[in-house]
Amino acid sequence: MTKIGTTQHFNSVEHPETNGQAEAANRVILRSLKRILDEAKGKWTEELHSVLWSYRTTPHSTTGETPFRLTCGTEAVIPVETGASSFRTEIPI
Repeated sequence: MTKIGTTQHFNSVEHPETNGQAEAANRVILRSLKRILDEAKGKWTEELHSVLWSYRTTPHSTTGETPFRLTCGTEAVIPVETGASSFRTEIPI
C-alpha cells in the first residue's frame, strides 16, 4: 500500500463513528438494499451481489474512480460485455 501512498489505520469496533468513510459506504449500500427490497421483500441475500457490484463499479466523486479500479488496477468487465457465460448458477432447494 505504500507504493500508492496509502496508510492503513485501525478503529475500535465499539466506536464505528470514528471510521466515517466506511460508515458512509455502509449507508450507501444499506440505502440501495432498502430501495431494492421494497420490491423484493426478504430476498436481501439474493440482491446483495447486485448492490455491491453497482457500488464497486460506480465512480465516486471524491476520487473520480471506481472502487473496483482502485483495488484491482483495471476497469471491471462484466460477462455480457465479453460474451462469456457467467459462473453464477441457481441451485434448486
